[in-house]
Amino acid sequence: MVQTILSSIRKDFRVEFRGRYAINVSVAFAFITTLSISFATGGTAIRPAIQAIFLWVILFFSAMNSLSHVFTREEEESTALFLRLHSSAETVFLSKLLYNMAVFMFLEMLIVPLCVFFLSITVIQPVQFTITMLAGGIAITSATTIIAAIVSQSGGRGSLFTILSFPVTLPVLWVTIDATTRSITSGLIFSWNSVLFLGAFSMALLIVSYLLFPVIWDEG
Repeated sequence: MVQTILSSIRKDFRVEFRGRYAINVSVAFAFITTLSISFATGGTAIRPAIQAIFLWVILFFSAMNSLSHVFTREEEESTALFLRLHSSAETVFLSKLLYNMAVFMFLEMLIVPLCVFFLSITVIQPVQFTITMLAGGIAITSATTIIAAIVSQSGGRGSLFTILSFPVTLPVLWVTIDATTRSITSGLIFSWNSVLFLGAFSMALLIVSYLLFPVIWDEG
């Protein structure tokens, strides 16, 4: 099972970086949006709370295109049937989940420094800031992977995926924005309860998704 998961992840990365369409669109969106905000503010100091909102809104909407691709690409390229015949539903779900997590972390590595530079974000607590980024990314991908599977089976595309994902991930965005604000604001105490919430949220979504995915996948 582990070997099958690793092979599937390697295949997804090869396909993605061969075309690089989704990654390029995500990075381009983040760059244009961040640059536009920077020009619009005209060098005016932005409050840390607003900086945190901008950071996570840019991250979220930049990642939506890449995260939705994980299942729709299989349907578009007619490889979904091959996966159903040669891999169990649980294996497919875990491989796509890990792939999405890796993609989100990769996008964070590109987009977060971009936002920090252009939005003039001062990271007061770098350890807490980094942990919040990781925990938030895991929580978002835990919630959106199963949604990507549902959208692909219904014939939907990226816009439908974003519409369905936003209300599910809203609690995550709320908590991560608050935690990020505390890590970039001088004088505020970081609350580790935010990280615990993100961990519990991720675990609950993963369990539910793992149990529901075989039904969704087999219906295709």
